Amino acid sequence: MEILYSVVLLIVATIVSNVIASTSSRIPVTFFQIFAGLALSFVPLFHHYTLYPEVFMLLIIAPLLYHDGLKADLSQFRDGFGTLFSMAVFLAVITAVIMGLGFHTLMPVIPIALCITLTAIVTPTDSLALQSITQNIDMPESISSVLETESLFNDASGIVIFNLAISAYTSGQFSIAKGLTSFGISFFGGIFLGLIAGLLFFSLYEFLISKSMDTSSVLVPLTLMAPIAIYLVAEEFHFSGILAAVTAGIVHGLNSSRLKLTSTDVQLVTSSSWDLIAKLLSGVVFVLLGVTLPTVASQVVSYSTGYIFKLTIFAAILYLGICAVRYLWVKLNLVKVHPQEKATNKEALITSIGGIHGTITLSMALSLPLTLAGESFPFRSQLIFIATIVILLSLITPTLWLPRLVGRKQAHNAEAFYQFRNSMADYSISQIKQEETIPIIDRNYVIDMLNSQKKRGHINRDEVQEITNQTNKLIQDKLYSMLTDNQIPDRFAKAIARRGVSRSHQRGNFWSRLGFWIKVQFVRKKTKKFEQQIARKPGFDQTKMNNNKQAFFEIQRKTNKQILVVVNDYLDQIETPDNADSVNYVRQGYTMRLSRGNIDESSAQRRTQLLIKAFQYEYSFVANLFNANKIEKALSDRLNQSITTDQMVYLQSVDEG
Repeated sequence: MEILYSVVLLIVATIVSNVIASTSSRIPVTFFQIFAGLALSFVPLFHHYTLYPEVFMLLIIAPLLYHDGLKADLSQFRDGFGTLFSMAVFLAVITAVIMGLGFHTLMPVIPIALCITLTAIVTPTDSLALQSITQNIDMPESISSVLETESLFNDASGIVIFNLAISAYTSGQFSIAKGLTSFGISFFGGIFLGLIAGLLFFSLYEFLISKSMDTSSVLVPLTLMAPIAIYLVAEEFHFSGILAAVTAGIVHGLNSSRLKLTSTDVQLVTSSSWDLIAKLLSGVVFVLLGVTLPTVASQVVSYSTGYIFKLTIFAAILYLGICAVRYLWVKLNLVKVHPQEKATNKEALITSIGGIHGTITLSMALSLPLTLAGESFPFRSQLIFIATIVILLSLITPTLWLPRLVGRKQAHNAEAFYQFRNSMADYSISQIKQEETIPIIDRNYVIDMLNSQKKRGHINRDEVQEITNQTNKLIQDKLYSMLTDNQIPDRFAKAIARRGVSRSHQRGNFWSRLGFWIKVQFVRKKTKKFEQQIARKPGFDQTKMNNNKQAFFEIQRKTNKQILVVVNDYLDQIETPDNADSVNYVRQGYTMRLSRGNIDESSAQRRTQLLIKAFQYEYSFVANLFNANKIEKALSDRLNQSITTDQMVYLQSVDEG
C-alpha cells in the first residue's frame, strides 16, 4: 500500500504544482514542481526518500524519451547527424575528461577516476528541463534544434563514461582500448537495437490495423509498453537502454506518416494518451527531484559550515567550467549552428547556458555504490552534493538570463485566447438564431453546445432568479390565456397551477404562483364548456378520458411547445453581453424541462447538421479576424484547432450514442 500511496501523492503534488504554475508565466513550472516535492518530503512516507535509478530510468525516463522521439522531425533528424555526434558524443567525452582533470586540481584529495565520474554525472543534459525552462522563451530555432538533439542522445554518453570511471576506480585498472570498445558497443548497440525494435513494433502496429484489430484497447497499451520492453532488452545485451528507447521512438514517429488517414480514431487516442502520460511523468520527474533534495542535504549536514561552503564554491566553478567548454565548442565551430557561417558570441552563450541538467544527473549520482570492499564508498556524499548544486545552478541560470538574451515569446496569452473564443461562439450563436426554420428545441440545444465553448465566470444567482421570476409570469399569462381561450382543459391548467404553488423549494415569487392558482379557479365554468364540447364527440368515453395518461401527455406536449416559444422570445429579447451567462443558464433549464416529449426521430440529425454549420461559422469568423490582421497566425491556429477538436469530440459522441 505504501507504493500506491507514494504514487498517488506524487501525482497530486504534480497536479497542484501545475495549477499554481498556471498563474505565473515568468517562473517555469519546473520550479513549482521542485517546491512541491520539497513540501512532499515533510510527509512521513517520503522522509529520507531514495530514488532508485534503475526503476526511474525504466518506468519514467525511457517512456519520456521515447515520446520525444515520436515527435522528431524528419528533416531535423536527417540534417542533424553531425550535430548528434558533435554534441552527444565528442563534447560529452571531452567535457568529462577535461573538467574531470580540472576538478582534480581543485580537490586533489579526490582520486582522478572519481573526479571523472563526477563530471560524467553532470555531463548529460535534460530534455525535459530544457522544454520547461524555454517554453515561454523565444529561442532561436537553430540553437533549439542543437540543444534538443544533444539532450536526447548524450545521456548514453554520460552513463557509459560514468560506468567506465567507476569500474576503473573499483578495479584500479583502465584500458583505453577496452573503454572505447565498451563505449562503442553501448552507444551504437543501443542505436542499432532501437532501429530494429522500432521497425518491429511499427510493423506489428500496421499488421494489427490491417487485420482490423486496431482498437484502442490493443494499440494504445502496445505503444505505451514499447519503450519499457525495448529498454529492458537493450540493457540485457549491455546496450544503452536510453538510446534504444529514443531511437525506437524516432523510427516509429517517422514511419507514422505512412498510416495517413488509416485508423485515425486510434491514432488520436494514442496521441492524446501519450501527451497526457508524458506531461504527468515529466511533472513527477521534478517532484521527485524536490523530494530527494532533503535526503541529499542530510548527507552533508554533519560537515562543517566552511566545508559545505567550499563544496558549493567548487560546484559553482565546475558548472562555470562546463559552460566555458560548451561556449568554446560552439564558438570554434565544432558544432554547426548555421550551415554556412560561424556562430555569434550570443549564440555560443545561449548554447552554453542552455545545457540544463536534471533528474538524470541526480539519478546517476544516487547510483554511486554505497560500499567498496566492505567500507563506505569514498566521497559519495560530497559527489552527490556537488552534482545537486550543479543541477540547481543549471536550472536557475537560464531562467534568469535566457529571457534577457533572446526575450520571451510574444504573448498570445490565455486571456486573449478565451476572449476571441467567446466572441467566436457568440458570432456563431447569432447566426444560428437567424435560422427561423429550425425547431426551437433543436436551436436551443445547439446554442447550449456553443455556449459550452465559452469561458464562463460565476453565475449571478440573483440575476438568474429575477429572470426566472419574470419568465414564470409570462408562462402563467400564457397558460391563463390558453385556458380562457379553451385551448387546454381545466383539469390540466389546475394541475399546473397546483404544481407551481407546491414548489416550495423555489425562491421568491410565491404570491405570484398563488395568484395564478386562484385565477385558474375562477375560470372553471368557462373551461367546463370546452370539456363538454369534447364529450359530445362521437365515441367519446369520459372514463377513458379521465384515465388516459397518453391524452394528458399529448396536451402537455403541445402546451409546452407553445410556452417554449414565449420563453425563448423573451430571453432572446432581454439577452445582452452582460447577462448572457444568466440568460443561457435559464434558457437551458426551461429547454430541458419543456422539451420532454417534443423531440422526434429526425431531431438528432437536424442538431448534427446545425452544429456542423455552426462550426463552419466559427471557422469563417476566425478566418476573417486573421485576414483583417486582428489576430496573429499562432492564435488563429489555436482557435481553429479548438474548433476542430470540439467538432471531433461531438461527432465521436454522436457515433457512440
